Amino acid sequence: MSSESHEKFEFLLLDGFSNMVLASALEPLRDVRMRAMFASLDWEVTTLDGLTVTSSSKLKLSPDKRFDPEQTKGTLVIVAGYSVREQVTRELVSLIRVASRNARRVLALDTASWLLAEAGILDGHSATIHWQELDAFAEAFPNVDVSNARFVRSGPFMTCGGASTTLEMVLELIQDTFGPAAAFDASSMFLFDPARQKDQQRGAAWLRDRGSPKLLNALNIIAENVEHPLTTFELAERVSLSERTLNRAFAQELGMTTGKYYKLYRLQHARYLAQETRLSTEQIALRCGFSCASALGRSFTNEFGRPISAFRS
Repeated sequence: MSSESHEKFEFLLLDGFSNMVLASALEPLRDVRMRAMFASLDWEVTTLDGLTVTSSSKLKLSPDKRFDPEQTKGTLVIVAGYSVREQVTRELVSLIRVASRNARRVLALDTASWLLAEAGILDGHSATIHWQELDAFAEAFPNVDVSNARFVRSGPFMTCGGASTTLEMVLELIQDTFGPAAAFDASSMFLFDPARQKDQQRGAAWLRDRGSPKLLNALNIIAENVEHPLTTFELAERVSLSERTLNRAFAQELGMTTGKYYKLYRLQHARYLAQETRLSTEQIALRCGFSCASALGRSFTNEFGRPISAFRS
């Protein structure tokens, strides 16, 4: 993971796409871009003809531009929905085939796997699709290893079903691209409800299969102690680990020391307050565990390369 890396996402929306599916893919990316600690990213929304497209709930969305498969770079995200089979044409299949060759990776959301299969590029790969289409998908494309998993990664292709599985898949991609800390922050922002997150294995608990229970407990404690931060020793004591063991867990599982993560968490909260409230810098500093505005200012500029005032609305 390089601090100089830049990720480009191109969304291709087809008529009948789900607003929930699109939001589940875009909102975590928006959170990563807003924080932008380790890397930068951007995206464009396209349609086949560059004109307004209508979602399954009849909301109309205007794209940034017309889809051009020859210019597709980075990550191509295809968002389809109802009546995907009726939209399949020789021209569309050809466009998908060319764009998939040019893209570094391809994400097929909801029923978009059908388009990749029609293009023949899923032959020999594992893939999934919205659960309502699974049987028909398996019957129509015998050369595709059809899975009922929530999402599937196979070579450069990532496929999933509905909105909740889209969110899980995009968080997985964020973790691989920007690191577990970015994935944790994005999931916490997108599914904010601390009590319910803990009960339903969301937020920090989304890392349950990747992180130790004590690390997850430490993350929760950090989130609860922003205004009055604990020392690393105190945090380690709270989770019944030695300070050295806790630091090792953070380094292995989140790619940074405990203190580094804690400080970044507080600075990110400071940036959010600067963007979303009218609190003075002095008030923000105190709410984020800094002794004064100047201490926050120095730390913020050192970390983000810009003063906190640059993030004022």
